Amino acid sequence: AIACVAGDNCAGTQTRLTSHVEGFVGEFERAVPAPEYPEQSRPASVSWRTLAPDQPVLEVFTSGSTGEPQAIAKQLSQLDNEIAVLNGVWPHASSTVALSTVTHQHIYGLLFRVLWPLCSGRPFERTLCQYPEDLLAQAASYEEVTLVSSPSHLSRLNAQQDWSVLSDRLRHIFSSGAPLSREHSLHATRCLGCGVNEVYGSSETGGIGWRIQQADKDVSWQPLPGVEASQKPDQTLQLRSAFLPSDEWWSQPDRVEFDSQGHFYLRGRADRIVKVEGKRLSLSGLEQRLSASSWVAAARGLTLQRSRVETAVVVELSPAGQHQLAGQGRKALIAELRTWLATDFEAVLLPRRWRFVEQLPFNRQGKLPLSTLQALFEVADRPPGCTQPQVVQQSVATESAELTLQIPAELIYFDGHFEGAPVLPGIVQIHWAEQFGRQLLAVTGVFERLEVIKFQQLIIPDMTLQLTLDYQPARHKLLFRYQSERGVHASGRICFRSGNV
Repeated sequence: AIACVAGDNCAGTQTRLTSHVEGFVGEFERAVPAPEYPEQSRPASVSWRTLAPDQPVLEVFTSGSTGEPQAIAKQLSQLDNEIAVLNGVWPHASSTVALSTVTHQHIYGLLFRVLWPLCSGRPFERTLCQYPEDLLAQAASYEEVTLVSSPSHLSRLNAQQDWSVLSDRLRHIFSSGAPLSREHSLHATRCLGCGVNEVYGSSETGGIGWRIQQADKDVSWQPLPGVEASQKPDQTLQLRSAFLPSDEWWSQPDRVEFDSQGHFYLRGRADRIVKVEGKRLSLSGLEQRLSASSWVAAARGLTLQRSRVETAVVVELSPAGQHQLAGQGRKALIAELRTWLATDFEAVLLPRRWRFVEQLPFNRQGKLPLSTLQALFEVADRPPGCTQPQVVQQSVATESAELTLQIPAELIYFDGHFEGAPVLPGIVQIHWAEQFGRQLLAVTGVFERLEVIKFQQLIIPDMTLQLTLDYQPARHKLLFRYQSERGVHASGRICFRSGNV
């Protein structure tokens, strides 16, 4: 049997996989219940057999960053070889507990959070750390810990938080899924008191190289033991590795530059070439040019199929860019950024659709799935008078849900609240929490009262938030929390009583 690890448990994912797998186990809508064996029917002993090294045992999926996720089979030898290398490069004490902010649904999370600790005899926490409070609470229970994280989490560490509980116990930090900027790497090191081991690789190749960034120089990637890497004539990377299914050279669509030590620098993707109006456009080049602006912290380009193919960008603004947006407005900012791009790109290639977000919507694996970016553009530009947030992404379980929301500047609730400095009213935040609770979690009953309501930080236009909902049907209570990279904005409980809505 082959274990198929889906990227998420969304209904659409389950529908797509129905014809691919024999059944679902875990937090799926149509999950197969775990078998129950009476005590007397359990066998006294089990006859185990040794699997062949080339036996396919696992199937993972690409992140969907460039299109529909694809299944990737992993042989036992690939996983075994990689775990042995990781254990040699970063030896751990047997008592060191693995804590994680990334799920096992990506090959990085599966290896570093679950398989490596299992094979090296180390314990690991089965509960995912979604918030800093979770991480600190888990760390406080152990003498030594290692952290398996991602750029999206490490870049949002609050410097004002007291991290001493974690840093006193922390032995290693790992990050993968995308390169971590030097600024964010050093920020995480200052907060946590431990250098960040970045691991570069892909779902297909497993780990390729690693680095720890430094303040005084640009650090290259060092190939992992057993990985042979070189540059092809088109400046892209090729490699041979014990983590691949064969000994043949593998072409990786990343441009690289090697140094005299055989280490390499990443110089952007080579396979993100699209055609717009018959002309070739490098989305990577577009992103790099935008990111060179002092107003842009990060950008992600894509194309949308409307009446014609259109270029679109999702832009995470820098503090200077946010100031410009607040002072000059959206149209003026777009005009300035188009002028900035016009020196390098023909007019027909310039982005026609723009979305400004406080944080690029990375998922828990530290990836930017194409579907998530496309969702930001699915609703047409909202006219004045809209009343709803844009749902960028959502994950729903039986009694809990997590939504990523973008707050449109055109909301009617910003009008007059307050002039020149719009703020989302608290009553609207409560209304949305109840609305999504009734839609997604079958919340019933009549509103009765609010408990422990806290409004800790302002919610302003164009902000991206995570709304977490937990329903307690026995107590008739809905718990909600709005959070962003700045921390918790609002939280509380909505209480209901039995009766018709």
